Amino acid sequence: MKKLFITTLISFILFSSKLYAIDTKAEQAIVMDFDTNEILFEKNSNIKTPPASMTKIMTVYAAFDRLKNTDLSIENECIVSAKAYKMGGSRTFLEIDDKVSIDELLKGIIIQSGNDASVALAECLAGTEDDFAKLMNVYAKKIGMINSNFLNSSGWPEDDHYSTVYDLALLSNAVIRDFPALYLYFSDKEFTYNGINQPNRNKLLSSVQGADGLKTGFTRASGWGIAATAKRDDRRITAVINGTNSSRSRLNEASNLINWAFSQTSQKLLVDENQIIVEVDVWLGNKPRVNLVSSKKIVSTLSFDQIQLIKSSLEYNRPIEAPISKGEVYGKLLIDINGKPNIEVELIAQESVGSINPISKVFAAMKYLIFGSSLDE
Repeated sequence: MKKLFITTLISFILFSSKLYAIDTKAEQAIVMDFDTNEILFEKNSNIKTPPASMTKIMTVYAAFDRLKNTDLSIENECIVSAKAYKMGGSRTFLEIDDKVSIDELLKGIIIQSGNDASVALAECLAGTEDDFAKLMNVYAKKIGMINSNFLNSSGWPEDDHYSTVYDLALLSNAVIRDFPALYLYFSDKEFTYNGINQPNRNKLLSSVQGADGLKTGFTRASGWGIAATAKRDDRRITAVINGTNSSRSRLNEASNLINWAFSQTSQKLLVDENQIIVEVDVWLGNKPRVNLVSSKKIVSTLSFDQIQLIKSSLEYNRPIEAPISKGEVYGKLLIDINGKPNIEVELIAQESVGSINPISKVFAAMKYLIFGSSLDE
């Protein structure tokens, strides 16, 4: 038996379009493909910075989880405390001792970025904002946000309150994935409470095709930031930036990154599950050959440059000695894409192949050595 290495070049005929260089004025940025979880662009994406009001995405995540998995209803009411009422910054304009529904608090948090609404909801769900922050960190760990620590529900500046744009992208995608029905709150463009109407601070909802969330943020320490997402046809892109120098710059930088991702990258099916990859001779089997098929489906988000030249190679023994079991691994497909980690796909037998009887083995072995085939077709 010998191990065979076959190298091929997979080429795609495309119109002449090249991936242009992309950059951003934001201090930190990340662009992710929602379906494949691939990072399309990043800049200082794991630097810990104040998340400002993007913190509220986690506050909302915790509330959504309670609404989905407990008896809590959006009609349940919460009483506004003095602490919530006294919160500065962006507000929903709650009044002390107001009875406010979960529904109204969520709209106040998501649309108006109300710090008062964030504290009121936190106290309603956990008793105190400190205890709610502990719950936020439990969720963060579950989602995989290893560089985040939350001390409050609003994003009010505190020394040890931090996150990264990468972690916030994970959180944003988790909200969309885990709570698709409740996520619709993020696309509401205005909300009126206490006679005061406020527009959604996420201006991308009106300026970027397919935008339907998520949340802006600003503190002096962090600059202007936003966790944003848009869906066009069946594809969703998530972008998080922080550290721009104005609300206009935040809008422009986020728009540019999202539009770039849609126009200059695309999802490609590299190999389908159970796709026949190679037909291999069988040694001393009751069938002369067996198909090796892909064990899984591989979809990758690629730039047009990456698509044009994709290198692949096969590794397997030739011939494969019988008996062969259906579904067992007998080789692997290696896919090499510039700028991405190598992809390895196990190749499995499409069907079982039994051994021939001992008397036939001698003749089959001689036939294979002379003619290169173990049995007549």
